[in-house]
Amino acid sequence: MGKMRKYNGRYAGQFLPRRIFAMLAAVIVMGLGVSLYVLGGMGADPFSTLNLGVSSKLGLSFGTWQILFNGAMLAAVFFIDRSMLGLGTLGNMFLIGITADFVNAWLAEAAPPTEELGIPVRLLLTLCGVACQILGCSFYVTANLGMAPYDCVSFIVPNKTKLPFRWWRIISDFICVAVGFACGATVGVGTLIMAFGTGPLLPLCNQYIAAPALRIADIRKT
Repeated sequence: MGKMRKYNGRYAGQFLPRRIFAMLAAVIVMGLGVSLYVLGGMGADPFSTLNLGVSSKLGLSFGTWQILFNGAMLAAVFFIDRSMLGLGTLGNMFLIGITADFVNAWLAEAAPPTEELGIPVRLLLTLCGVACQILGCSFYVTANLGMAPYDCVSFIVPNKTKLPFRWWRIISDFICVAVGFACGATVGVGTLIMAFGTGPLLPLCNQYIAAPALRIADIRKT
């Protein structure tokens, strides 16, 4: 998430239609990634693991619970440090869950149940989910239109407590996975890849894919 800090405040209003389109496409792709995780049945990223587990325990759809939980975090962030919020915050809050619910419903009708899929197919679905999540996150971050509530908390807590960002993120991801697993969510290879692979892969995607695609280098620095 460090790349967002790099662009923050420099390019406000510039190439805005392109960045809005990229942000909306990115969160939809991330929602698709969640659905591929669900069908693959080999684990999701830590935050989705939490939301998948709690939503199933409460009898709510993934999208409904994610909106409610993000709304609670958004309210807290708004009063503590609203500088990190923007249009992208709302896009992330609503569209990932709505997209995941829509695709989940379609896959339930169109695809065989997870238990009928072979391990190679499930692994492929999980890796496609990882690709959707990392690429979607890269374009979302590079568009720089506001952080997701969960990511806002990941900056606010270290700033308020002086706990290093890296350690807080490890702690928060562990809590998400533990709670999600306790509530019945699957933890597996997808969870491990996202937990340990996002850090090194996301900056590379930002630099070599998202930034060139959005022509970030073309924006005049102020």
